[in-house]
Amino acid sequence: MIGTYLRILTLATLCLSVAYLPSNAGIVTSLDDVEFWVGSGANRTALVLDWDGEISTDESLVWGYRWDGAASGEDMFRDILAADARLFTKISASGPTGIAVYGLGYDKNDDCEFAIDDGTIFGMDGIYVSSPTDLGTSVDPNDLYTEGWYLGFWHVGTAATNPYDGGSWVNSFLGIGSVNLANNAWTSLAYTTDTFSTTAFAENPYSAEAPGLAADFDTDDDVDGADFLAWQSGFGILSGATRSQGDADCNGLIDEIDQQIWEQSFGLASASSGLRSAALVVPELSTSAYALMAIVYFFFTSRLTLRRVV
Repeated sequence: MIGTYLRILTLATLCLSVAYLPSNAGIVTSLDDVEFWVGSGANRTALVLDWDGEISTDESLVWGYRWDGAASGEDMFRDILAADARLFTKISASGPTGIAVYGLGYDKNDDCEFAIDDGTIFGMDGIYVSSPTDLGTSVDPNDLYTEGWYLGFWHVGTAATNPYDGGSWVNSFLGIGSVNLANNAWTSLAYTTDTFSTTAFAENPYSAEAPGLAADFDTDDDVDGADFLAWQSGFGILSGATRSQGDADCNGLIDEIDQQIWEQSFGLASASSGLRSAALVVPELSTSAYALMAIVYFFFTSRLTLRRVV
């Protein structure tokens, strides 16, 4: 009977009109154009990633970072990795000068399926600590991944002011772990192959898209009853699950946590719903969503009352 009620809820939900806030990335000309922000505080900066720093026609992706007090490039890098479930990296162990970045990947089609051809298993935070490595590629050609140390490298550049509006990039001569963040400054990570260019910086910046709805399993830009049915069908998968099967937190299994994310996102579009930790900060349900739930509740209680009378 519970299953019947859930399907009634599903059908009612499908009739609900949901306002969805698009999260398409836009061109970045200032920090105000950045859509994806991580952290909190009075200071702000930007991290710009360019997977092909040798050409000037590809697009870079930009994340914003806020903090108070002192912070390093490594702090920013790790916090952004933790916040955006689409990012993956191979790094060195942290030493006296912080970390070195060997490889960077991005699940560009946001399908919770990211892998590289050497079989690396990334942690829940998207990080794999390794020795220097070269030339790994993404299994999915729709995703981004480049790595290198001896045959290429991720070059770090910094800009004290906006490099896309009067400022300029300079070679940091450091790894990202040694960069000291400054308010309104910018940090570039640009990959080059055997040129080992120290003048390659991120170009053509676009904001990384704010995370989409993690519980939008059917990718129709809302979270509704159809998504619940997808989760219900996939419930119990213990490894290798995809978002379309109901894996909201991208951990490869489908469990009650994914259902909770669906519940919290029901009828909503939330920019925080894609966090790797699945610690959601979800707005209150819309008036229409509350009205729908009230109708369903009334239907349930009416049925129960009728059965008692009969």
